[in-house]
Amino acid sequence: MKKIVILGCSNSTGEETRDWELDPEYYTKLDISHQEWYNAKRKTLLKEYFKNNPDKLLHKDPTGSFDDSEWNNRLDSMRQINGNNHLQEDLSWQSHCDKYSWPALLNENEEYEVYNFSTRGAGLAYFELAYNVPRVPREYDNKGRHILNGLYKPTKKFSKENHASRHFYNPARNFKELCDTADILIWQITNEPRYGLTFNIGDDLTIYPGTDLYQFLVYASSQESLQGWFPNYLDGGVLKTLSEYFKYYYDNTTNFSRSLTWIEMLMQLREDRGLQNMMFPIHRTFTSRLGITARHTEHTKSYGMDDYNFPDSGSCPGILLDGIDARPSELLFTVKPSPDQYCAKYTHPSEKGHRAIADFIYKKLQEDF
Repeated sequence: MKKIVILGCSNSTGEETRDWELDPEYYTKLDISHQEWYNAKRKTLLKEYFKNNPDKLLHKDPTGSFDDSEWNNRLDSMRQINGNNHLQEDLSWQSHCDKYSWPALLNENEEYEVYNFSTRGAGLAYFELAYNVPRVPREYDNKGRHILNGLYKPTKKFSKENHASRHFYNPARNFKELCDTADILIWQITNEPRYGLTFNIGDDLTIYPGTDLYQFLVYASSQESLQGWFPNYLDGGVLKTLSEYFKYYYDNTTNFSRSLTWIEMLMQLREDRGLQNMMFPIHRTFTSRLGITARHTEHTKSYGMDDYNFPDSGSCPGILLDGIDARPSELLFTVKPSPDQYCAKYTHPSEKGHRAIADFIYKKLQEDF
C-alpha cells in the first residue's frame, strides 16, 4: 500500500459538497453572496440541521488529535469565549462534507493510504510553517528574555499540547515525516499568495485574559479575511497597528517566494530519494507570475498547467478544463444551477466534480506512477 500525502486548499476538502442539505431552496436561491450564505449557515442553518440530525454532531475529535476530555474542554472554552456552539457545529459539518471529497474517495482504493492535510483558506505558507512547527523556538522565553540574551531559556514556540501542533503532529500522523517519506506527495495549487503567520503577542495585549497568540498558526486566503480575523482577539491600538501593518507594509509576495522555494526543495529532496510528486491546480489559477512552473521529471508530474512554450497568459487552466476536459458550460453553477455541474454555487467542486477529480487522479497514478 502506497502512502499519499496531500497539500491543498478547500478545493481538496468537501467544502460545499453537501450545502444543498441545509436549504431546500439551495438550487433556486441565486441572489445571495458567499458571505451571506456563510453567515446564514453560522447563525441558523447548521443549528437547525444538527437539531434534526443529532447523530451527525461530533462528540469526539475526528482527527484523533485530542482525547475526549481535551476535546470537550476545547469546545467548552470556545463556547465561553464566543457565546455559541459554532465550533462544534462547524467541525461536525466539515467532517460530514469531507467524506465526499476527492482525497476521501481516493482513500477508498486499497492501493493507497491517504493523508489529507488540505485546509480551508490555507496556502503554501501555512504548510511551510507546519513543516517547521517541531523546531521553532519562541523569540522570547517565559521571562521575556530575547533569544539573543545569554540568559534566554530555550523554549519551544509550539508545545505538544498546542492545537496547531496536534493537528499536524499526533500519534496518527507526523506531517514533516510524511512530507519527507510518503511514496507520493500531491500539491494541489491554489490561488496564491495566501497568508501563513505567527505572532509574538502576549495575553496582556489580547481581549481575552489568559489567551495569548504565541502559539497561533494563522492562515488566511486574502487580505479581507485576515483583517476580519484580527478583531476576534485584538482591539484598540494593537488592532489598529497590526491591521495597518498587514494592509500597507507586509510583503506577502516575498513571503510566498520563500514558501515556493521550500516546496521545490522538498520535491527535489523526494526525487533524490526516488519518491514521487504530483502537482496541479483544479481551477484556472495564476501561476507563472508567482514563479510557479510545471515540473516534468522522472519522479514528478504536472497536470492542468501551461507548458509555457507559447506567450504566457499567466494562468493555468486547471485539471477540470485540461484533464477531465469538462466544458466551461459544465463548470459554473450559475449556468445551470443543479447537481449536474462540476462546481457548487461558490466555485468549489461539487460532488460530481470531486468524483471526476478522484477518477482523474487515480487514472494518472496508475498510468504515470
